[in-house]
Amino acid sequence: MTKTEKILSNHGIRPSKMRSEIYKFLKRKQSSVSFSDLEKAFVQKSETNKTANRTTFYRNLKIFEDKGLIHQINDGTGMAKFAISDENAKGKYGTDLHIHFHCTDCRKTTCLPNKISEESLPEDYEVSDVNLVLKGICKKCRQKY
Repeated sequence: MTKTEKILSNHGIRPSKMRSEIYKFLKRKQSSVSFSDLEKAFVQKSETNKTANRTTFYRNLKIFEDKGLIHQINDGTGMAKFAISDENAKGKYGTDLHIHFHCTDCRKTTCLPNKISEESLPEDYEVSDVNLVLKGICKKCRQKY
């Protein structure tokens, strides 16, 4: 069993070739990936592969998200983005609590390394979703100016 297959299995996901490829693609990215980015990468790679269709991607991303392998980011662009979750930072809300940064210049959204403590969230409220996004200019884009 490969390392990727072990990771998928440890999250309760039955490994398949497509799931392994999607996971490896997401893992390689330093910023979050939109559905269309993922679809483009695989359509270009496998034009003759009829199994690489929209339904397959949606289904696998949903499974990955439900199992906590990835998380969805709403960065205000109107397009959901996905990134690998930190498997060592699971908590009360099912995923790691951290801030995202959306660059308004290059339009990339990245997960920032600093975590937010669950204690900072109100106890007398029932939290169903957490979405923390800072917006501005990333280091790489600032160097252009």
